[in-house]
Amino acid sequence: MKYLKIFLTVAGTFLLYILIFPKRLFAYLDAGSGSYIIQIIIAIALGGAFGIKIFWRKIYHFFKNLTSRVNRSGKNN
Repeated sequence: MKYLKIFLTVAGTFLLYILIFPKRLFAYLDAGSGSYIIQIIIAIALGGAFGIKIFWRKIYHFFKNLTSRVNRSGKNN
């Protein structure tokens, strides 16, 4: 069973390597592709910021309660 796990790990890594780094690559990146990539990066950043804005109170109270639990447990010792 141990050898099967090792074999599957090595085979999976090799297959992933072949898929990520092909020998020949027939691709064309024009200015539109670069613009699209920049739009995706900006959208991810703005989406993350908006998500944090929406859930800020829950995030804040989670960490506040987490630190208060640590402080309470430290005082009991």
